[in-house]
Amino acid sequence: MTLLSSIATAWAIAMVVFGLALIAQSPVGWLDDSVGLPRSTWILLGLASIGGGQFVFMFMVADRLCPGAGRMPGIWLTEIVIACLGLLAIVAVGVVALMGLVI
Repeated sequence: MTLLSSIATAWAIAMVVFGLALIAQSPVGWLDDSVGLPRSTWILLGLASIGGGQFVFMFMVADRLCPGAGRMPGIWLTEIVIACLGLLAIVAVGVVALMGLVI
């Protein structure tokens, strides 16, 4: 693996672990007390981070290790779905933050 793939793998792992930590720690209440955002916002941010980590890994590492797989429609569709998941979660966080909605 190249240096870029190694760095991208570490970056993707960090994003996924951070997203899982946001989802796992949100019910405890320390995030609510420290920043004041509702639990649903932290869960959406966690999902966005997980989706972003998956996308970074697929785009920066998997496409370089298996370049022929990226041309398959199923793999391409998976990359688009994961990218849309992250984007949708970020948009949902923005809506929750701007409107003050509680999910």
